[in-house]
Amino acid sequence: MKYAGSAFRYAFKNFIFLFLFALLPSYFLAMATDAENARALFAGLAQEGEAGFTVYFFFLSPFNAHGWPYALTAFVLAAVCLPLMTGFIEKHMRIGIRSLRGLRSRFNHNFVSTLVLLFVFVAVYELWALLGAGLLYAETLLLGGIACAVVVACTFAGLAALACYLFSLVLLWLPSLQITGYAFMDALACANALYGAARGRLFLDVFVPAAVGLAVQLASLAFIPASFGAVDFLVRELVFLLLLLYYVSLMFAAYFGASGEERQDLVKKYGSEGRF
Repeated sequence: MKYAGSAFRYAFKNFIFLFLFALLPSYFLAMATDAENARALFAGLAQEGEAGFTVYFFFLSPFNAHGWPYALTAFVLAAVCLPLMTGFIEKHMRIGIRSLRGLRSRFNHNFVSTLVLLFVFVAVYELWALLGAGLLYAETLLLGGIACAVVVACTFAGLAALACYLFSLVLLWLPSLQITGYAFMDALACANALYGAARGRLFLDVFVPAAVGLAVQLASLAFIPASFGAVDFLVRELVFLLLLLYYVSLMFAAYFGASGEERQDLVKKYGSEGRF
């Protein structure tokens, strides 16, 4: 997990800068999680081995009956904050300058590409959630009791791995768009060419942190009582915040690593850096 280590180090060293762009989107995404629905799902599987289609869908999708206004807000904030974050990271890695100056021009340059890929990502994710909920619900109709709970858990793990694989396929698309200036399909072709040489590595870089974050959230829902909802929310917020910082950093760390371009932020320089 070479790229994962590089992304974690970058996010940690530049946390105070990146945190500014990730806080609000991650907060509203955490707000969109329907904790009561998730606890009802766990209880249903543990007791009868059953759950309805909407229970599964609301568990998988932030656009649920409880959280859709928060999810929509998170999307709007991400459309504003991610162009700024990617502009900061791209500028820092490409020319070695760590500064918030000039981000307005980077926002104008990155906004359309980020917005389009956000739409694509959300559309694919919602389709995944819809099909996944249908598959999990079908299993509850065919099975029951402990067998149903075990099969549903294994299927969910497989669905999560599939989502990570799909994300890893397009991981380099956004940095390819913003760094090379190619059109969307040309940038996708460039990203696919870079991805081909490191597909297994990139899948693990995407999957392992997502699996850890998911496990932490599930453990929080399972073991923290509903009366301590603020603690459970804080756990989710921290997980979403750290994963957002990590995956955006991973996009660019993996792009520079796969393309062979030298990262100027890793070149030792004399003088001051990091000024606002």
